[in-house]
Parts: sequence; C-alpha cells; structure tokens
Amino acid sequence: MKHSLALIAAAIVVLLSAGGVRSAETPPQGNGIPTTVVVRVVGSHAMALGDTVGGAAVTIKDVETGAVLASGVQTGSTGDLKSIMQTPREHIEQIYSAKGTASFTATLSLTRPTLVEVSGEGPLNFSQAKRRASKTILLYPGRHVTGDGIVLVVYGLIVRIASPTLDRPLGIGDGVLVRATVNMMCDCVVEPFGNWDSRKMELYGEVLSDGKVIGRMDLFHQGPRGLFQGDYTIPKWLKGKERLTLRVVASDKESINVGYEEITYPLVPWEQSRDATGREIPPIGK
Repeated sequence: MKHSLALIAAAIVVLLSAGGVRSAETPPQGNGIPTTVVVRVVGSHAMALGDTVGGAAVTIKDVETGAVLASGVQTGSTGDLKSIMQTPREHIEQIYSAKGTASFTATLSLTRPTLVEVSGEGPLNFSQAKRRASKTILLYPGRHVTGDGIVLVVYGLIVRIASPTLDRPLGIGDGVLVRATVNMMCDCVVEPFGNWDSRKMELYGEVLSDGKVIGRMDLFHQGPRGLFQGDYTIPKWLKGKERLTLRVVASDKESINVGYEEITYPLVPWEQSRDATGREIPPIGK
C-alpha cells in the first residue's frame, strides 16, 4: 500500500513539473487574454482614409520591448458624410463607427497591462501626400477598444497636376495652361461652396529653374468639380535651359493642412516651340 501511494505521489510530481496539471491558485503563464483594438486613420477636418486612397498602414508596437504586436492596412469607406462632417454632437458620441467607416482591427494576446505606440501612415496611393501620426495608449488585457477606436489624425492635402502632362516638352516662350486638383486626405473634393470650401484655401503654382522660384501664378476653380487652372508664359530668357519645374501648392486657412505636387518637364528652345513654329510640340520619343 505504501509502495502504491509513493508511486502515485511521484506521478503527480512529474505531471506538475511537466505543466500537465496546474494549481487552481496559479494562473496560466504565457496564455494571453484576447483583446480587440480598433484603429482609424482620418484626415484633419475630413473623413477616414478609405480604399479610394489606398487606406493607411497601421502598426501597434509594445513600447517597452519594441515588439510589433500587430500591423496591417486600414480598409473600408471614407464614412458617412452627414454623421462625420455635418451633425452637431457631444464629444463622447461616436463619429466614425457608423456605416462601416474604414478601420484596422487587431486582436492582441495580452498577459499584462501594456503600453503601446499605435501609428498610422497614409494615404498609401499618394506618396507625395503621405503623412504619419501616432499615439501612446495603455491597453489592459480583456478591455476591448472598439466603437470609434483609437483615432489618428493625419494632416495635409492631396494635390495632383492634371496638365501639362509629362509626355510633352514645354517650349521656351510658350504660354502654358496649368490645371490641378485638390482633395482632402480622404480624397474628398475641394471646390467653391462645397463641404470643403476652396474659397477658404490658398492655391497657387510656382515655376522653378535650377531650384529657384522664377514665377508664380494663382489658380482659380474652372470646373468640372475640383479642377483649378491658371496661365503662365515661359520666359525667353531661359534660353539654354533644358528643364523647368512646376509646383502646385494648396493650404487651408490655418495652414495646418498643406499639400503640393511638383513635376519637372523637359524644355525645347524657342525655335522649336509652339509659338515660334505654330505647331504642337511633338511628344517625347517621337
């Protein structure tokens, strides 16, 4: 009998040491508690960065260890315009969680209260406009962060030069029609009297040679929606120059949202220009 009891006791010791049986007073080690975290990257004075702009890259990193706990791309729609931009509300009310507004959701396995850095970068489809925002948040195991979630605000504007196009050189002495579009970071249209009113913004073009600004033009809304244009005549004193850079700049009233795009074009001499020959300058390579 004593021999049997000894064998049983030895077996229990082996099981406990192998982790097969745990004491009720000792919590499991290494088995984290699932904790859901929702992140939304939104434009300043605008809506969420959705699929139309490529979304935003999101990373959740443990501040103490530097380990990346989750990463991915925010997907979904820009959100409900009326709810986000037009409806008065108290500060505790949800804004972005209605109607599938773009988000990134991760379920983390947490064993302890964890200080994390949550960062977002976008819009991913527009490298010139891409910006980054981050917050440091304490996550507690099992306390889900849902609803609007962790909201990261990125500042800027998406500016695109529609013309002149890069496939044709510019002629020294020629007049150039400059056209550009301006959008919020969510790709929302900027236009006069719109939800994002261009009358409250500054929009202009700069012309650069050898890195120096040699001219400037104001751009005005001409339509269709969100299309702005202005005129510039390339000076003849640029004779001998082979390239010219056009930069279009936009900013809101507070200059907190600023964006630009610039393109460098090949130049042809006056003798080959449209005004001198009366013909269109042929495309590059033809």
